[in-house]
Amino acid sequence: MASLELWLVCHGETPWSREGRAQGQSDPPLSELGVRQAELLGRRLASTPFDEVYASDLARARYTARLALPAAEIKLDARLREMHFGAWEGKVWSSLEEDDRRALERWRQDPYRCRAPGGESYEDVLKRVSAWLTELPPSGRVIAFTHGGAVRCALYRFTGLPQGASWRFQIDTGSVTRLVIGPGGTVVSAVNDTAHLR
Repeated sequence: MASLELWLVCHGETPWSREGRAQGQSDPPLSELGVRQAELLGRRLASTPFDEVYASDLARARYTARLALPAAEIKLDARLREMHFGAWEGKVWSSLEEDDRRALERWRQDPYRCRAPGGESYEDVLKRVSAWLTELPPSGRVIAFTHGGAVRCALYRFTGLPQGASWRFQIDTGSVTRLVIGPGGTVVSAVNDTAHLR
C-alpha cells in the first residue's frame, strides 16, 4: 500500500539561534551561515521531487525554503510556527536562569502543560501541528520547512513516544528529519540529519 514520505527541515541559523536566544514566533532573519545551510540543503534536495512544499510563515523558515527550492510553489502555513515563548522571546536562555528561574523550572519539568508568561505550551503547539498533519495526503512525498518544536511534535505524533519524550531530540538548524508514514505505522528514516552541511 502507498505511504507518505514526510521531510521536515529545521530552518537555517539566525543570529538569535547562534546567540542562544529564545526565538519562538519572533522573526529574526537568517545569518550568513543560515543562508549557506539553506544553499547546501538545496544541493541535497535538487534530485528529489516533492509533491507538496510547505513552510512556516516566519521569515527564517520561508527564506530557507526559497533558497533550498527556488522553483517550488511554497504553501505558507502559520500552524508550522515555532512555539510562542511569550515574555521570554529574544532573551538569552542562560539569562532566564536568573531572571525567571521558577517559571523556567516549571516549564522544563512539564513543557506539555506549562508555558512561558504569555506564551504557548507544548500541548498548544502539538494541537496546531497535528491539525496540519491530518490534512496531508496519504501518499507521496511532502517537505515542510519549519522549526525544532514542530519537528518534535511530528515525531511525537507519529512514533508513539511518551508525552514529552520528543523534547529530548536534538534538532539543529538546517537539519532534515524524515518519516515514512504508512498503514502499518511509521518508520523514522532520519532525525536531525546534517550530513549535507559538512
